[in-house]
Amino acid sequence: MTASIKDFLAGDIELSSPPAIFMRVSQALDDENNNAADIAAIIQQDPALSARMLKIVNSAFFGFPATVKSIDHAITIMGGSEIRLLVMSTSVVDQFSNIPHTTFDMDAFWTHSLETALFAKHLANEHPKKRQLSSAFVSGLLHDIGRLIMYSKAPDLARAAALLAESKSGSELEAEKSTFGFNHAEVGGALLDLWKIPESIQSAAEFHHQPELANNHLEETLIIHLANRLSRSDTSSEQSTMLELPPEDPQWLQLGIPYRLLPLISNEVQQEFSITQQLFFGH
Repeated sequence: MTASIKDFLAGDIELSSPPAIFMRVSQALDDENNNAADIAAIIQQDPALSARMLKIVNSAFFGFPATVKSIDHAITIMGGSEIRLLVMSTSVVDQFSNIPHTTFDMDAFWTHSLETALFAKHLANEHPKKRQLSSAFVSGLLHDIGRLIMYSKAPDLARAAALLAESKSGSELEAEKSTFGFNHAEVGGALLDLWKIPESIQSAAEFHHQPELANNHLEETLIIHLANRLSRSDTSSEQSTMLELPPEDPQWLQLGIPYRLLPLISNEVQQEFSITQQLFFGH
């Protein structure tokens, strides 16, 4: 199975390579001889990315008390790991923005991905291990990246799998497995491994439908699993939320967050969605 996923991902330089700007920034951050100005100089080679990053950094998304006027100032106050995650998320969105809409409903894809990311961010903020879950937002944003790869590389097969799942009212994962030999979660995990993305984000992508199979980063994987379920649910009222995700749900109980916080989290996601969508996807 692994070889066939590798074969599927091979031969397409744009897919098998992570965004170039992300790789350059990562390498620079890993070099102890570099300072904030050196990292900023790399990011500023891409003026559109620089402008978008400053917009995000100065938004309520981060909530800094004073205006951040330059990329090197942003790096100084945020630190290398946060900057790496921010560059990753914005550059991956840009890299995949050119998939034709005739092939795949990109608006629906990114709407679901962003809702999952926001649910993940707020669930992580309420978690006892909050400090270890800083990549939850990016994990949510990229959890379905395997689905994008399937539609960009083999759109006819991907559509056939979707129709098979609908016609048999069965599992999407099973339909993908019978059509491709693997599912979108496995493709996503393999791609992020190929890109050398942090393991927590890989695990969340690979196991977001089956968090019980994850060997590492269990909390983050579980958060992405629940965020994915919530983003596909009607969370507009406490009653509808309880139908989709009841308080006694074993995976919710495993997470260890008080259920009474869920309506507040859902409300935060609804309030932040439009603004965050404009920050990450607006041009």
